[in-house]
Amino acid sequence: MSMKKRAAISILFLLTLTGSSLPLLAQEGSRGGTFLPLGWDARGDGLAGAAALLVRNDGAAYWNPANLVFLRTPRATLGTLKPVPDMDNRYSILSIGTGFLDTRESDPEGPQFKRFGAAFTMTHLGLDLAAGSGWNESTVGLSAAFSPNNYNSVGLSWRFLRSWTDLEEANSWGMALDLGWTARLRQNIWFALVARNMYSAIHYPRRDEEIDPSLIFALSWENILKRSSAECDFVYREGELNRFLAGAELMVARDLLYILGGLDMRLVNGQRTIPHLGISTMYRGADISLSFSFDPEDVFGRQTRISISYQL
Repeated sequence: MSMKKRAAISILFLLTLTGSSLPLLAQEGSRGGTFLPLGWDARGDGLAGAAALLVRNDGAAYWNPANLVFLRTPRATLGTLKPVPDMDNRYSILSIGTGFLDTRESDPEGPQFKRFGAAFTMTHLGLDLAAGSGWNESTVGLSAAFSPNNYNSVGLSWRFLRSWTDLEEANSWGMALDLGWTARLRQNIWFALVARNMYSAIHYPRRDEEIDPSLIFALSWENILKRSSAECDFVYREGELNRFLAGAELMVARDLLYILGGLDMRLVNGQRTIPHLGISTMYRGADISLSFSFDPEDVFGRQTRISISYQL
């Protein structure tokens, strides 16, 4: 059997391995199953992905680009995880962002933010399959945000997508656009609307595809008893409620140690609830986070993610 055929069998085996999860994965990524959204930093993952409001660092380029205005100084994040247990694979992320121009505040006790924010992002997913074949996916993104007043901000993220394998006909490239809006409703209560993959186009040698868009409505209540914050996200796809996300963080020691937790409730195509846990510590401008997710019913199983964010 030729190397090319062995590679084809390896890739088909990987897709078969997803088994009952394949319909869900196809909805999450492109209709061909590529460019799966594997999250970003461990802090957002520890919140079970309910991070459209609570994550306000450079990782907001992924969770909600409108929150980039909360970056008052340049910041960078590196992160990694092994998506599929017991397989030679790695997913890595890099983001660099900053806010600039004048500083604003919603009120004397509210958060400060800039008029503009911007970020650069990169990801890479590499899988080594049987017979020496491989599967690689990378993205490069640019994000920008603008605050027209003291209570609102809007943002967008544009991503270039590229995948390559040992089979030329499986290679693809494309682009996707995310939009975000963040608004302060009342003191410590925030609302966000994120349109993920609002526009997308994926090109293969013999066909074109797209990534199904999703709409996220998020509410957060921050500084509860001055020690914790919580967020709930409602994710709509194809006109129905596809997922409900809930996350919370508890401050154990101010600016030093936080405990994270959340639930990812998947309501269609393999209904189940996936718990997430995490810890985050800060020291001299560095933020180190570690998160765990537990999904025994999915091919991805238990995942451990680590990320390091640093104020430049």
